[in-house]
Amino acid sequence: MPVTRNDVIIPSIFTPYVIEQSTLRDAFLASGVVRPMAELNAEEGGDFVNVPHWEANLSGTFETLTDSTSLTPNKIQAEEQRAVIVHRGNAWEARDLAKLAAGSDPMAAIGIKVADYINHEKQKDLFACLGGIFGPTGSDNAGASFADLTVDGGGSGETILSPRQVIRARALLGDQGDKLTAVSMHSSVYYDLMERKAIDFVYDGTGAADSDASQGSTANAFGNVGVPYYMDMRVIVSDDVQASGSLGNRKFATYFFKEGAVGSGNQLGLQTETDRDILAKSSAMSIDLHYCYHPIGAKWGANVVNPDPTQLANINNWLKVYDTKNIGIVRATVTSNFG
Repeated sequence: MPVTRNDVIIPSIFTPYVIEQSTLRDAFLASGVVRPMAELNAEEGGDFVNVPHWEANLSGTFETLTDSTSLTPNKIQAEEQRAVIVHRGNAWEARDLAKLAAGSDPMAAIGIKVADYINHEKQKDLFACLGGIFGPTGSDNAGASFADLTVDGGGSGETILSPRQVIRARALLGDQGDKLTAVSMHSSVYYDLMERKAIDFVYDGTGAADSDASQGSTANAFGNVGVPYYMDMRVIVSDDVQASGSLGNRKFATYFFKEGAVGSGNQLGLQTETDRDILAKSSAMSIDLHYCYHPIGAKWGANVVNPDPTQLANINNWLKVYDTKNIGIVRATVTSNFG
């Protein structure tokens, strides 16, 4: 008799396990780029979350105080960011995931698989949001809300990723540029850096691996594996990063982040349900989750409810509400010798 999910999955136990695994495996959470924000939780319902903030004019210089003049007050006005809630889910037949039940801990095997799937799908929504605020790669993105935070966007001057793009990205943020702590890139860009021995690895252990890592060595890449860094920024590798063009002539988006550059919130946490069709002799499992990713300093400017990734990536659906230097994301467009 085959093993079914109902034999190994109890939703009240399985759901917290998957949530825990998803959190542990989320590279954006681990790097500090994505920060859960209580203000973005919409547990009371609704399609959007409004987050007000005060916008004060802090430009200009000190006024000279005299006994005959008064200070001229600058305006302080309210502005708001607006995040959009997305509703996602999927379901599987028993026989598909039951194959994963082989082994000593079938629940763990299925849980890891589902956790990785959830992270991958949520990551697609995150990159869709980034595409919406920066515009598509390989084209004119002048209409995008964060267009002034791009390096070599859509032009003919793109090159492989190098310190040049990093310095230019930091320069766009002025005296806030040194706060960029993470970089997200396509695997083709990552392996290009690996070939040039430009990736450093930070290890938790001690020994020879640590001295090798300090020199950008890949000698221990398959042994004492550590966390990759590039120019003192934690590297997040994902093939969900936007790319354009044909093989051999592709352009890749590369994102530089401050800590907390993206906020996240939940309307309803992960739900897991199982069902048994006794006539079909089959079992089923479904998941659903309701959340938002929100680039800090942006505003969902459309009345589109529950947008799909294509709508999230539409530059016409986003507005910019923060001053440039107070935004924590910069995008470079680069090429790769592996692209």
